[in-house]
Amino acid sequence: MRFLSAMTIALLALVSPLAATAAAVPLEDLIRHPEIHQVKISPTGSHMAVARSYEGERVLVIMSLSPLKITGSLRFRGKEEVGEFYWANDERVVAEVMSRRAALEAPVNYGSLFAINADGSRGKNIFGYAAGEQQLGTRIKKAEATYAHATIIDPLVDDKNEILISTSPWARDFESHGDVHRLNIYTGVRKEVVGLPQVGGRAFTDGKGNLLFANGTNRENKYELYGKADNGWTQVTHPLLRSAYPVGYDHANSTSYLVVDTPDDTETLVTWDGKKNIVKKVLQHEIADITDIIRHPRTQKPLGVYLNPDYPTVQFFDEGEGFAPFYRGLKKAFEGYHISFTSFTRDGKKGVLQVSGDRLPSDYFLVDLASKKVDFLLSSADWLDPQKLNPMRAESFEASDGLRISTYLTFPAGTEESGKLPMVVMPHGGPHARDFWGYTRDAQILSQNGYLVLQVNFRGSTGFGNQFLDAGKNEWGGAIQRDIAEAVQWAVAQGHADADRVCIYGASFGGYSALMNPIRYPELYQCAAGYVGVYDLELLYKKGDIRRRDRGVAFLGETIGQDPEVMRANSPLYHTDKLNLPLFIIHGEEDERAPVAHAEAMLEELEKNGKPAKSLIVAHEGHGFYNEDNRRLMYTQLLSFLDANIGVGAAEQ
Repeated sequence: MRFLSAMTIALLALVSPLAATAAAVPLEDLIRHPEIHQVKISPTGSHMAVARSYEGERVLVIMSLSPLKITGSLRFRGKEEVGEFYWANDERVVAEVMSRRAALEAPVNYGSLFAINADGSRGKNIFGYAAGEQQLGTRIKKAEATYAHATIIDPLVDDKNEILISTSPWARDFESHGDVHRLNIYTGVRKEVVGLPQVGGRAFTDGKGNLLFANGTNRENKYELYGKADNGWTQVTHPLLRSAYPVGYDHANSTSYLVVDTPDDTETLVTWDGKKNIVKKVLQHEIADITDIIRHPRTQKPLGVYLNPDYPTVQFFDEGEGFAPFYRGLKKAFEGYHISFTSFTRDGKKGVLQVSGDRLPSDYFLVDLASKKVDFLLSSADWLDPQKLNPMRAESFEASDGLRISTYLTFPAGTEESGKLPMVVMPHGGPHARDFWGYTRDAQILSQNGYLVLQVNFRGSTGFGNQFLDAGKNEWGGAIQRDIAEAVQWAVAQGHADADRVCIYGASFGGYSALMNPIRYPELYQCAAGYVGVYDLELLYKKGDIRRRDRGVAFLGETIGQDPEVMRANSPLYHTDKLNLPLFIIHGEEDERAPVAHAEAMLEELEKNGKPAKSLIVAHEGHGFYNEDNRRLMYTQLLSFLDANIGVGAAEQ
């Protein structure tokens, strides 16, 4: 491709995703961080900005497209690196600043913003704790240090100097309200527009700088939606919209698009004419909630939705002046993959397309919507050959009480018809989260080493409607664990798994389940590995970041209750006598979500009962390991642990 040949090889290392060889993928390649994190085109289409890894740090590289060359870059060095970024106008990019200031390996977003021109000039901290400037005797307003997070809510396309941001102040109790500001992207000077009505939310605009909504939660952790009024905000009381989330605006018809959290059902996309107070249903899927919105490339009007009932799919409700047919054509060209646009030019004629799948972390393409030309740009992990990775298969079964449970199976290469494979059950975290079809590092590592991997969207998972979510409340140790156990029994009954070679491994809530499931169903497992897990439910009220805010305490009350006897009955720490199998406990010393005290207490109790477990406690890591050396250590030991108990002898030594 002529477009590809012009790329700077040292910067982009472009490799087609279609190359194929038969060798398995080594662990070293699977633990690596992606090379490319995001690609976005500028409003005029003259430049492209790329967030990528360089010497272990995330940096921003800006390139002109004609001629194709690097024009500017942003690298902080030290403990800071580039996070999410946005084109604020034709020449200037605003990037979030990530920092390792908390002695963690993983960088954390503290809310700061840094702006830089496409030619690399005029770089400046414009918001956050590092944005302050001295103001000695001058009347000229200067940037001030702000201890808050900022979310860009509107680039203000008609204002070349300012953007609109919604802020969330730092506060250990998470009870301080934020504000909406106009922020100068060159000077960092900001002007307050209005305060926010609740905590933990943000404001929303019509895409042209006009505020429409704000959301947040009250102290009981109940979601609230507010509409913009002349003097601040008014809570939306329409019975269908109290729990709605704004997702777009149609200027032609002066209507807002919102996703409604429907009681006892899946989410519904609706339109709302605020002046007439008329709500109209647009779309609802029978199984799945709405994952994201497809918007018109020029007007940003919602045209369709992304859905994930099992495999990713889309539904359009508006042809969008020919965009929907064009998108369908792209989808057909990339059959078997998930596609979405990261950005468009202001005129909607060009865009950057992200393509991903179960065997493809992400590839990026430049799309000319007028000529229908599609050119390959970059691969996020060009060292991973899709032909060597293992496909993920979506299936489902009916739980004993009739609930539909979705699963994902990742088979070792060439074993889909073999049957009776050694299996690792991998319950997800949350529990209010879900697994998706797509590239999953852990599933690839385990399947590359000979294990069938079973992922389960048990009750309480998000993405399948309110009734499914609510079915998991106060069921951490009950019905949720039954779903996981029944998934194991289903996989065995289908002939996929060998009942005598099953282990369970999970992180966070998945780590809790990795120990709780063998307590409830000891006959199913030959070993268990808990990673950054919660092992004492009472401890969630005493340690960690959840208990620091009223909303966090309310969340715990809704999900695990407050009865000490019930919490102990559902805590692995108090049932070590039932854990008669090999155990592996993995944790980061700096974990704030599930403090290392969970692992320490569990290991101490096991030792006391004469059941010493294998353990790996790593300094400077938090809720999941980030450092590649630490990842290598963890996965090497995990694979050896699995090999010793259900193994196939494939672990890399």
